[in-house]
Amino acid sequence: MRVNNETVEASYERQRHSSQEPYMPSCYFAPNSIDNWRHNRMRSHADGLLTAFPGASWLTVGDGTYGSDAHYLQSRGAKAIASSLVDTSLAEAVNRGWIKDYRAINAEAINMPDDSVDFVFCKEALHHLPRPSLGLYEMLRVARRGVVLIEPQDQPRPLDGLRSFAKRHLRNDTSLEFEEAGNYIYRLSVREVEKQLLAMGGQWLAYRRFNDFYLSKLACVDHKKQPSSLATTKLAIAAQNLLCHSGLMGWGLCCLVATKGVPDAKVVSALAATGFKNVDLPLNPYKSGT
Repeated sequence: MRVNNETVEASYERQRHSSQEPYMPSCYFAPNSIDNWRHNRMRSHADGLLTAFPGASWLTVGDGTYGSDAHYLQSRGAKAIASSLVDTSLAEAVNRGWIKDYRAINAEAINMPDDSVDFVFCKEALHHLPRPSLGLYEMLRVARRGVVLIEPQDQPRPLDGLRSFAKRHLRNDTSLEFEEAGNYIYRLSVREVEKQLLAMGGQWLAYRRFNDFYLSKLACVDHKKQPSSLATTKLAIAAQNLLCHSGLMGWGLCCLVATKGVPDAKVVSALAATGFKNVDLPLNPYKSGT
């Protein structure tokens, strides 16, 4: 099927509609909830860079739930700009003092100059885009140092059916390929990103695969008051980790860091210290100056 302008606009319209009344993030009203623990666990993959570059500027992409990602980065000393296709909740977050800056941005055509910010942070938003590759290109264009992606992982293994079974029967997911808003779930492939970076002259990336566990009845539980809820969540993650390390199940999520050019030594060491695998990409022997 040919992707035409009508198809793309229809995808944007679904995103606009689904963003009109976003849910209130747990980081503001339920900081001790399992839900907030899970999301902060994902966001913590940026901690190495936040420590290595204190006060750096960050742009978050697809941060339409009141700028919760920007709030996390800001709380750790970053200068964060929250962005989403629809900025209604972001304006409210600024009014309430949760974040300091925001913009309405189409991630496939970011209305900012090249190298506008140090880093771009995109958590579980790339798969919302009708043309994810174009979105990644735009994020790299406006970042001076690099892009941090946290997305569903595409790494099929024999026992992945167990995870699919759990999603269908424990979470009542009706489709594992599409979201309720109508978006195709574009799962991240490290190799596919490698190829995109090579085509753009990229020289380096780092990645860390990990698992998560979501159960709606546990999401709002205060794990300080009910420690067993957090223990259950951690046990479910540990069980998945065991199957992944044995090669029987694919990792559910991946954090990937793509940099502009060869990164500073402190970037490499900061990420390696937190479990990232560094990948040096081959130089193009036919490119002038290599």
